[in-house]
Amino acid sequence: MPYVQLLNFSMPIVEVQAYDEGVYIENKLDLKEVVIETLGVKNISTYGIISNEISFFKNIKIDSTFNITETATKPILPFFSPYELSENSMVMVNEEESGVFNKVSAAYDPKLKLELELEGLNKKILLHYTHSQEGYSEIGAKGNWNSFDNSLNIMGVGDVLTKELEEGYGISVINDKTIHDIDYTKCYEQSYKTVEMYLQEYGDFDLIIDLHRNSATESMTTVNLNGEDLARIMFVTAQNSPRYIANMELAQQFTSIAEGVFPTLLSGMPILDRPSGIYGNNLGLSDNMILIELGTNENSIEDAKRSTKYIARIIAEYLKDK
Repeated sequence: MPYVQLLNFSMPIVEVQAYDEGVYIENKLDLKEVVIETLGVKNISTYGIISNEISFFKNIKIDSTFNITETATKPILPFFSPYELSENSMVMVNEEESGVFNKVSAAYDPKLKLELELEGLNKKILLHYTHSQEGYSEIGAKGNWNSFDNSLNIMGVGDVLTKELEEGYGISVINDKTIHDIDYTKCYEQSYKTVEMYLQEYGDFDLIIDLHRNSATESMTTVNLNGEDLARIMFVTAQNSPRYIANMELAQQFTSIAEGVFPTLLSGMPILDRPSGIYGNNLGLSDNMILIELGTNENSIEDAKRSTKYIARIIAEYLKDK
């Protein structure tokens, strides 16, 4: 962030057009990346040039071998299934990482699943990632802790959380894997459109989660619980959200549940409440929207994956009484 602020003095266009502290607060950008992003020359490739000139191709994600793997904004197209994911866009998890594993975990409460089923509580969750590339310590500073590799980033962690919720508690999850941060300065704008699309299609969800990875030191965000290292969690709210009161009540409910079952899982600041934030508009899409920071760039991805069974338990406890 100091690089960005330095540019504000030497290149006013950066301050006017590109810099928003709320956008960069979680990320560690270097000087080159900020200049490239600001000048709009980040995506230099044959496909990048075409997609910038022909708007249709902006909706399609193509890998380095020019295989179509998924759509960026999931439009309804005659030759695409809007919610179908290819193998390249999914993380393969082993048995230990899957929801089956939580049945022998101290975090798992089988009575919750039975209670949800007996009461006919068909709960549904929308899981998405504004900062789709956020990764963990395995990536390191050289990669700016960001990666398209789902085995190393927040979306891979979300895959495991989805398994924990679906297989452990019978909760339906739409795990949307749209890449929102190709242009980091517009990621919240893009994820807003994604959530809005789902709300228009399905109505409101029982819970909408924007899952993130924070930036901090490992000592602040790692805890040993039941003999395993876990990434700690934090909830984020913004006072400029049109639904701020509901957002705060939801974050407080989650905090209360976590304090009751796994108090050490919470970070030293369980709720980060900002006067304003670029994510405020997104949080304003639903009373049931929550932004969760799961670990930091200093945590390993395994720390984060192990935490998912604890987060799933907290979510199930919340939905049981909703």
